Amino acid sequence: MVLKLDFKKAFDSISWPSLLKFLRHRGFPDHFCNWIEDPLSTGKTAVMLNGVPGSWVQCKNGLRQGDPISPYLFIIVADVLQQLILSAASDQANELHHPVFHDLPPSILQYADDTLIIAHASTTAARKLKQLLDDFALATGLCINFSKTTFVPMNVDDTTASSIAQIFGCTTSGFPQTYLGLPLSPTKLPPSAFQPLISSFRSFL
Repeated sequence: MVLKLDFKKAFDSISWPSLLKFLRHRGFPDHFCNWIEDPLSTGKTAVMLNGVPGSWVQCKNGLRQGDPISPYLFIIVADVLQQLILSAASDQANELHHPVFHDLPPSILQYADDTLIIAHASTTAARKLKQLLDDFALATGLCINFSKTTFVPMNVDDTTASSIAQIFGCTTSGFPQTYLGLPLSPTKLPPSAFQPLISSFRSFL
């Protein structure tokens, strides 16, 4: 199965205490963590209405979009999901493994907040993965928007596919899927599938 995750307000919801804990766990020195914490904890924002800023509001979580370091901090937090899945994959009872090579863990593609999980399709694996996603959300503040998450069944019967979609609470889709602007499919795609991408390139020429 292929699971294309959608995060709810990804950059706005990251827990600061969790971020700082992950930084220290990765060996970043205290003075560096303080450099990160100070601008986060002192950040304020205001809503502009007809060109006039409203009252200032103290920020409580999230990363500043447009800040050059924010994507790197986001990746450090998002990588925790990969570590959780890889750890759970070591227990064969979870059935959480690669769809073809059962001795390998699921494939996890992450680029900023675009995450694609390719794993064996079974209700046991789906329940464990759903639990991991919920635990990840509680630990980091990064909640999954399951109503916008896409599940693509691969080599699985309709009954199992329907059960898995119900476990995740997401919609069932098919190929091709778009990831990082490119159409993905297990089979060769016709040239017409790449036409939107070609048109986009031409608009910049």
